[in-house]
Amino acid sequence: MILWTIRHTKPLNINHVCYGRTDFDVSPSFEEEYPPALEALNSAKINKLYSSPLLRCRRLAEKVSNHLNIPFEINESIIEVFFGDWENRRLIDLPREEMNAWKANLRGYQFPGNGESFYDVDKRVSKAIVNSMDMGEIAWVTHAGVIASLQHTFCGVPDHEFVEGTFGYAMVTRFEFNADENGRIQGRFETLHEGIPQPPLAMD
Repeated sequence: MILWTIRHTKPLNINHVCYGRTDFDVSPSFEEEYPPALEALNSAKINKLYSSPLLRCRRLAEKVSNHLNIPFEINESIIEVFFGDWENRRLIDLPREEMNAWKANLRGYQFPGNGESFYDVDKRVSKAIVNSMDMGEIAWVTHAGVIASLQHTFCGVPDHEFVEGTFGYAMVTRFEFNADENGRIQGRFETLHEGIPQPPLAMD
């Protein structure tokens, strides 16, 4: 199975807060940001297109849908991680003990206030991949946490490499997944469009 992932463009995050499920719209520069991502898809033969339910993905999914001339469907499984009590707060304003606990366990830390961990994202994304293995060539318009989950879970990227914070906006990646004789799914990936660099996380 071939999966193309397209990360959303810059969100309209005026106050530079932590956002996962926070449903920001796209930035005013959206019209300049998305066309290179569409060009990166020109070699694709995508037959199914899915989007996270969040607005910043749906806006881009509409453009991808028009470009590929196929409709898109909403897939709740490829929504971003839920940061719980951290949503809509600046990282520098969070309690130091919480930030230190996260830095000590970047992918396993459970965000307070019924938030997820990145391992929770791995579980729902893995189910989505298993359910897609017979679908040929598909695309997801999604989030950094979901794309990183694919790399960590199936492509051998170790947990200590926190790639979740390194992806560009509108980044396009091509994944290829195969199941071995025991049903274990393995993948490889190639980034075809690096996208627009995002500012580094203010973790100190």
